[in-house]
Amino acid sequence: MASLSIQRWRTVCGRVGCVALLASAVAGSVSSCSSSGNELGSRRRSDPDAVANPDDFVGKGAAPETPTTPLAPVDPNALLGVNPTHGPFSGGGIAVVRGNGFASTVRVWFGDVEVPHEQVVATRADRVQINVPAGAPGDAPITTQNGDDAATRRVLPAGYHYDAFFARPDHGPTSGGSTLTLVGSGTSWTDQTSVQLDGVACEVTALRGPPGGEQELDCRLPAGGEGQKSIAITTAGATDTLLGGFSYEAGELVTGGLSGAPLAGDLNVYVTSPGGAPLAGAYVILGTTYDLARLGQPGSGVRQTDAAGQAPFLGEVTAPVTVTVAARCFQPLTLAAVAVDTVRAELTAVASPDCAEGQPPIFGGSPSRPVILSGELVWSGGLELARAGWVNVPAPANPAEQRTAYVFQPSADPETRFRLPRADGAITQGSPGQAGYAFQLATGSGSRTLYALAGIENRSVDPPRFTAYAMGMLRGIYADPGETIEGLSIAMDVTLDQALTLQLEEPVPSTRGPDRLDVSVAVQTPDQSFLVLPNLVAEAPVPGSSSLDLVGLPALVRALEGAQYAVSVRAATGTNQSLPQSVLPLIMAPEASRAIPVRGFVPVPTLSLGANPDGTWNHSLSVSWTDRGRSVDLIEYTVSSGSGLINWTVAAPPDVLSVQLPELSALPQGDLLPGAVDVVASLAGMDDFDYARLDLRALRRASWQAYALDVASSHYEP
Repeated sequence: MASLSIQRWRTVCGRVGCVALLASAVAGSVSSCSSSGNELGSRRRSDPDAVANPDDFVGKGAAPETPTTPLAPVDPNALLGVNPTHGPFSGGGIAVVRGNGFASTVRVWFGDVEVPHEQVVATRADRVQINVPAGAPGDAPITTQNGDDAATRRVLPAGYHYDAFFARPDHGPTSGGSTLTLVGSGTSWTDQTSVQLDGVACEVTALRGPPGGEQELDCRLPAGGEGQKSIAITTAGATDTLLGGFSYEAGELVTGGLSGAPLAGDLNVYVTSPGGAPLAGAYVILGTTYDLARLGQPGSGVRQTDAAGQAPFLGEVTAPVTVTVAARCFQPLTLAAVAVDTVRAELTAVASPDCAEGQPPIFGGSPSRPVILSGELVWSGGLELARAGWVNVPAPANPAEQRTAYVFQPSADPETRFRLPRADGAITQGSPGQAGYAFQLATGSGSRTLYALAGIENRSVDPPRFTAYAMGMLRGIYADPGETIEGLSIAMDVTLDQALTLQLEEPVPSTRGPDRLDVSVAVQTPDQSFLVLPNLVAEAPVPGSSSLDLVGLPALVRALEGAQYAVSVRAATGTNQSLPQSVLPLIMAPEASRAIPVRGFVPVPTLSLGANPDGTWNHSLSVSWTDRGRSVDLIEYTVSSGSGLINWTVAAPPDVLSVQLPELSALPQGDLLPGAVDVVASLAGMDDFDYARLDLRALRRASWQAYALDVASSHYEP
């Protein structure tokens, strides 16, 4: 009988509903399940593979009782834990305290600091959601108590840990190169302190603040693979690690640019790969022609970078010059009319398998482990600790409509269009829940923001229609990789009943367009992300538009206090929003009570490409525009070949309307691909911009307050 496996006992007991037998088997007390005359016992001794017949147990009398250990009485006011268990010393994040017997009057302390009552959300007797107050690094006790009833007071020693440092920002591009600031309290960082992200060095560039006090440490972010990374700070042999403290996200952040004194003969060019590592062997070309046979000699117009990524031209340059940098498996870069003595060019990599050996290493680390966030959407108006109805969402008008809600995460782009999720992800009034209506979603680690929309949905029409009437937002949800946080509450207490009036000053169109305005409105949160809402898009003709109203915005109150309306206006051509275009990517409106002026469009450019006698592109670019509209601060061209595999970026000041590029086919590497070539010309408007101090980050549209685009195509043959 002792040879009977646990699995077979589980099978037998499952057929007859005998949980006690399973408990006996797990405990090893199998002898109590049979006697010497039991048929199952004799069968098992003679045939260990025989399967029990459930009829052997039916009608044989009650099974013997299994000894059990009585459970300890449950504390009616127990304090069981908090999730997450740690966070930055600055506080501000969301945490869920778990326990029993919480009343709506529950009070919560972290150490000696009581959480303000308005930051305590008690919607369930076993969950309390709070905003974590600031605290000293280290462990802190958590205390709960219902109102003034000292009998309900419970303390959880070392219930929460305040991290000694945190990263700002806590996410960045995989290309690296940007500055990561680590903020510490009570730390003892010195000029010998080192920083690593999952074992990869983050070069320390600055240290501020005295040891033992508030300190800030800057380091140059290395390139890395997508996902969460641990941050390790080592001082005098002691290491402090923050798991999942930083996340790499897809994207490029090119650094470098123009600096130094006016040209007086010498020009120093430094070339790096993504992340700032010196790039040896890159070709640096001055002007439009060069002599590759005299590579590196004075007057040849071309040099290769050395092991330090440097290519100096000494005593050769006294007037503004066009500088082009090209290298195998990197995108070419040209800066026209360079009038200062220092150029720093960080090249972006070509995304091709053929370039695997030429690419800088992309460091990985642990694979990303998703975070699971779950909780309830909560409406007010019900009985204490019981859920209420959707009081701020109207009743459906017909059987094809129903009340639904969805939970979203903010977007980094204010022009993102709202997309209705799948029907099986809808939260309805029939969804489970105690104080509200249950939701769950998977996301990445770090600090997260959620927002929810509730309204009327109709999927019988094409496209499906969703009109939002109520929303809620929850900021500062911090989670480690792979963590599950339960018991979150999103208060659905903001109504979408505001209207925004736009006063339009249209751009002046060219003969080819634009012919319409495409307007969208989102909500920008204090952490610079955007809440995308349905039905907040509109279209108006050009010319002929002077005013436009958009209805269905949330009031900027309660959870949305400190947010702003973000208006994006794109003057485009045709129903497909083709080029030419003029764009105002972000107009901020702090309130809806007054009309918002929409003006300052950059004039629409007209792009021209030069041609050889055979009709192929001759490397000449030129652009023109009218004088009406916002002033132009920068001209940028993007020359694409190989269906976008190679993208040659060209920058010029606004007074250089034509650029002649060098022919790269003479180089052994770094040229465009033969075939079709598409060129986009961008006119950018930026505040306080000086081309002589060009930062290469200014070549990204995210840096432009306004811009206009045109496109042209040609054919390239080396």
